Amino acid sequence: MIRAAKQSLLIAAKDLRIESRSRQTISLVVVLGILIVTVLGLGLGGQRPDGPAATAVLWVAYLFSGVLCFEKTMAVERQDGALAGLLLAPLDRGVIYLGKLLSNVVLMFAVAGVITPVGILFFGFDLSKAPLGFLAIMGMSMLGFAAVGTLFAAMVSSSRLQGGLLAMVVFPITLPLVIASTQLTSRLYQGDETWNGSAFAVLVAFDAIFLVVSWLAFEWVIEP
Repeated sequence: MIRAAKQSLLIAAKDLRIESRSRQTISLVVVLGILIVTVLGLGLGGQRPDGPAATAVLWVAYLFSGVLCFEKTMAVERQDGALAGLLLAPLDRGVIYLGKLLSNVVLMFAVAGVITPVGILFFGFDLSKAPLGFLAIMGMSMLGFAAVGTLFAAMVSSSRLQGGLLAMVVFPITLPLVIASTQLTSRLYQGDETWNGSAFAVLVAFDAIFLVVSWLAFEWVIEP
């Protein structure tokens, strides 16, 4: 177990090291997310939307940025036969999945760390009463989103459609996650610190189910 964890961390560290040197993925994804929030914010004509609408705008940016992020991190493995070499290594396929998942989660948090302040600027989020609650909701949401995105990015990375196909597959699957996260975040937006039990249960169930299913299915969808 400890060995598998170390191997996953090494794979994640390798991905993050490559990204820190090139900075191609994070720069592109951050710019896309900021543009989405800015365009939607300006499109509302300076009006302050209600909680669900404002958090939905943030999730539009998260979703499109995330899909692009998942596609790019998997494309790195396709270059110069790197994926084939990784699959030939004495590693369990689940370890590879966990490593890719961890690197995607880190990148998504980095992206959200830039996009969210832009959303606060346009929509006037007041998260001062429950900042930890917001972080907890986003942390669970990003984990579930990355779990699904990492699996299907590996599945469609060899397809010519790639990004378009990945978005069409991931968006419908993550819809329950987005709805639950939006409901919870909207309460914080409106200054209500009480939790929506059913929405929180959806987040927990979504993360648990797709983490396990994706870990088990990764072996069957990854191709050299």
